[in-house]
Amino acid sequence: MANPEGEALLDPSMLMIVHAAVGVVVVVQVLTHHRPPGVSLAWILLVVLVPFLGAFLYLLFGQRRLGRRWMRRAAELRPLLRDWMETLPPADVQDPSALGAAGAAMARLARTATGVPVMRGHKLALLSDSDSILRSLTADIQAARRTIHMEFYIWQDGGLVDPLVDALVDAARRGVKVRCSMDAMGSARFLGGKTPARMRAAGVEVVVMLPVNPVRALFVRMDLRDHRKIAVFDECIAYTGSMNVVDPKYFKQGAGVGEWVDAMARIEGPAAWVLDAVSNAMTGLQMARGTRPAPPAPLSDALRPGQVPLQVFASGPGSTSFHIETVLLQAVYSAQRQVVMTTPYFVPGSALIQAMRAAALRGVEVVLILPERSDSRLVQYASAAYFDTLLRAHVRILRFHGGLLHTKSAVVDGETAVFGTANLDERSFLLNFEVSLLVYDAGFAQSLLDLYRTYQARSEPLELDAWRARPAWQHFAENAADLAAPLL
Repeated sequence: MANPEGEALLDPSMLMIVHAAVGVVVVVQVLTHHRPPGVSLAWILLVVLVPFLGAFLYLLFGQRRLGRRWMRRAAELRPLLRDWMETLPPADVQDPSALGAAGAAMARLARTATGVPVMRGHKLALLSDSDSILRSLTADIQAARRTIHMEFYIWQDGGLVDPLVDALVDAARRGVKVRCSMDAMGSARFLGGKTPARMRAAGVEVVVMLPVNPVRALFVRMDLRDHRKIAVFDECIAYTGSMNVVDPKYFKQGAGVGEWVDAMARIEGPAAWVLDAVSNAMTGLQMARGTRPAPPAPLSDALRPGQVPLQVFASGPGSTSFHIETVLLQAVYSAQRQVVMTTPYFVPGSALIQAMRAAALRGVEVVLILPERSDSRLVQYASAAYFDTLLRAHVRILRFHGGLLHTKSAVVDGETAVFGTANLDERSFLLNFEVSLLVYDAGFAQSLLDLYRTYQARSEPLELDAWRARPAWQHFAENAADLAAPLL
């Protein structure tokens, strides 16, 4: 473009100088923060090779910035939450040495990371049908007498969600303290509708987590999300797992991946109180006001709901130096016979890939169940970049064709389970707020293995020779997507 005298308005040399200066500033910023080398290199290449746009993307997504209020809250609440855990009745705390060598190692690692011990005395039910999950949640809402706390990434109207919302409104009207938290981005469509106003009018406290707006984008990383799924009733019954407050028959029907397939655990026992504390910590409502809910009174063995020992593992950006990835690595390296894992999004990075390969090569049966089709094409290609390496190490990969398999879980040696909201990807490991159950119980592990058999019946195994025969363009696309994996 030129002015009337023919002189260029945008001098190319000046643009190059500005690009170089911006690049230097961003590269210095990248190297100021300690990240895995692949992540740092990916950002540097993006900034250098894509003028201005790369720097803009780094400004939006390159740093784990929660904002001053959230970071201050996280710093203040972590020691409070740890203090609360220390007040748990000794009768509810399980000695890790009773869990066997593999379980004890996981339990001690998790307690060091979060401060949450293994608790005993639980009754667990695995729910694997979306209709049953929504109906069970609705029934517990109707039965609640004091408090209902629900924290979910996505809420969406339609189907069996509508009677669930009706039950929340009725509960608030009869005097139950009802709080419903939802992620601003994940639940944007729901928040733009009429239902939240109806809930608030009935007395339901609707909390929007990690709000999104253009001004906030300049100071806070916008893709740090509250990915947790937690429901707690009267501090004694809780749910967590992979399912959002959606009816799969009405959710993302145009995505071309089929209905989402999920699982949830219904928990009775002291872990319900811990999950409630985790949810309160996220919203900051009780702890920020300086109040501390009393831990549950210990029950005699005769009155305990069950005997299952479990541990709650909550993580998020800046919340701990150890994340669920560390626990998964410990689980895989401890395995002696079998590891089965399910996830909708598989972009785990080199550490977990090497752990899976090492386990398979030393004779452990390693099975990975993934959806055949993902709602993210980029993630689907990035996942496939790992398949050749895993198949050569004799890891079994099953691709589920009965919908988008959304269950996030692992079972080790038929005795220990990891079950919750975290995917096997760097986003769940480092960026999202997640929560998982570490369950040290063969009965619950067997329930998951039985569920896996139903998944296997609707899956096709991936064979190495057939995989290597895929078109060259697909191989190229997978490797290109893998380059972006550190940024996903």
